[in-house]
Amino acid sequence: MAQTHTHPLQLADLHLPALPDPWPLAWGWWASALLVIILLALLYLVVNQLKARRGLKAGKKQALRQLKHAQSVSELNTLLRQAALTYFPREQVAGLSGHQWMAFLDHQLPEQHRGFVSLNDAWTQALYASETRDDIRGACRHQAEIWLRHALPPRFPQHTPAMKGDAAKGDRHV
Repeated sequence: MAQTHTHPLQLADLHLPALPDPWPLAWGWWASALLVIILLALLYLVVNQLKARRGLKAGKKQALRQLKHAQSVSELNTLLRQAALTYFPREQVAGLSGHQWMAFLDHQLPEQHRGFVSLNDAWTQALYASETRDDIRGACRHQAEIWLRHALPPRFPQHTPAMKGDAAKGDRHV
């Protein structure tokens, strides 16, 4: 038997490929992440909007509760002014008095509920009188309740006729 002489082959070592890397992500994962971020932002905005609306309605309920305890027209006027300052810009409300104040209050109400301007003399007399007749106090209380129920919270920001100088026309400016 003849002895065969074999030469070992010069083979390189086996190298396995690296495991796939999770980065960079495919475009679908980026789109999904963006969609989740947008949905979370929308959820945040909706929750804040609901909280704000609930807070506005709570302010209205509190004002209506305080209305039951108001004894004088002066207290009614103070309550209306506090409610107006809560819902409207201070610059728009704080400086109003007399006829301008009554026009502002009327302007916030739907047409069928307006009555402050027609009660302007009664409000003025009742604010500064030591004694007020029950019918005048009742009319003022009724008009204040109507305002709290129908003008709050405001549906959209408005410029009042008293602020624009055209109270005689009574137009609504949006």
